[in-house]
Amino acid sequence: MAKDFAKSKCFIKTDNGYKEITYEELLHREEADPSYKARKFLPLHGMLMEVTPEEYQAFYKEQNRQQYINRRSIDRGDISYDMLTTDEKDGTNILVDNAPDIVEQVEKRIMLDKLRTSLALLSEEELQMLISLFYLEMTERDLAREYQISQVAIHKRKQRILEKLKKLLEN
Repeated sequence: MAKDFAKSKCFIKTDNGYKEITYEELLHREEADPSYKARKFLPLHGMLMEVTPEEYQAFYKEQNRQQYINRRSIDRGDISYDMLTTDEKDGTNILVDNAPDIVEQVEKRIMLDKLRTSLALLSEEELQMLISLFYLEMTERDLAREYQISQVAIHKRKQRILEKLKKLLEN
């Protein structure tokens, strides 16, 4: 510590306020007067400032707390929004929330319930055609061969069924 403050100014408390002395003078006073060893000094802006024991304790308590917070932050991988802020971008807009959107999940569930209800109202032939086209991914041409009708007729039926389904979903 002597090397750190060898060229530093030191301020000791006196009855009239603070008095400026050199670090070497402080060391000489500590040797001459044992009460100087009990005095507390804080390094502030490259100088040593005498403080009360309470101020000394509060300073190092806060410093230890900050070091603890920094260690925890590093261990947990925390980042600051301020670190992400640049002249062009605001750090809060850069982070993406990967949590599923509850509103979207509810809307999707409601739409699926409506779809199931609407599909139940279709005839067996209409439902089978939609299953073949959309779930089994058959082409209109393949379905036309299976039903032994033209592809155009299959396309028209599909359009009518989808319009019917759309009206059922809207109600």
